[in-house]
Amino acid sequence: MTHSRNDVLASVRVIFPGSDWPGVVALLDAYGVASHERERERVQLAILKLCEGSEDKLRDYVNVAKRDYRDVLFWAEYPDEARLDTPEKRQAMRALFDKFGIAPPADLLG
Repeated sequence: MTHSRNDVLASVRVIFPGSDWPGVVALLDAYGVASHERERERVQLAILKLCEGSEDKLRDYVNVAKRDYRDVLFWAEYPDEARLDTPEKRQAMRALFDKFGIAPPADLLG
């Protein structure tokens, strides 16, 4: 399915009612400026789906997408698979953090 700029703008209006839409769009448009930042509209729509109407979360997800856009696509398009809802999934995620020498978030330790 192909997504358009109009789809993105319509989603901004729905997810951020009464907000400073140009400001939200400016935050969102930080993704898609570099040549490696692919599928701009699809990724922006995924970010909007994930941010739950929070500009802080929107900013965080844009930063994640700028590192690897596939993460936000996976989280938005496959939420059941992305959920860390079993001990096995949580252990696998902790193992990845260990492998890369990164301290896992506190909520993943428990």
